[in-house]
Amino acid sequence: MTAPRPLRARTDAGRPPAEKTPDPLGMTGREILQGTLDGRFPGAPILSALGFRLAQVGDGTVVFEGEPGDQLLDPAGGVYGGFVATVLEAALGSAVLTQLAGGTRSTSVKIGIDIHRAVRSDTRTLRCEGTAIHVGTTTASAEARLVGAEDGELYAHATSMYAILRML
Repeated sequence: MTAPRPLRARTDAGRPPAEKTPDPLGMTGREILQGTLDGRFPGAPILSALGFRLAQVGDGTVVFEGEPGDQLLDPAGGVYGGFVATVLEAALGSAVLTQLAGGTRSTSVKIGIDIHRAVRSDTRTLRCEGTAIHVGTTTASAEARLVGAEDGELYAHATSMYAILRML
């Protein structure tokens, strides 16, 4: 019996590490995401592992872009549906985050996802656009669409509900 291989850590090799990440608790969600986009803060490790990156940040809107690859294949050779769900949830939560004040964060309480077209390892660049629909003092909602960046074809869409949490 051979010893199991040690797990390898994945890092965002595309950007240099931020020199010092300030405490984000007092920052607005938009400031956090803009700092990530500008390279001042590290991106979410899950997105770099999936081959996606934050591309745009606006008031109540975000865009992620990336290319699926062989690392996402299931045993049958298709891309796991969890990949689509994760990218959509990143856009949903980030769109809400852009509207949150310092000391306030959110957590998902309900996510609905509809997949319209299969994502394959050779699928070209995908674009995931998230939009906050409502952000109140206790709840928020958002929607997101995963589309082909070049042809605009819809791969999946999602809606979500969030609980708003006061952290300070």
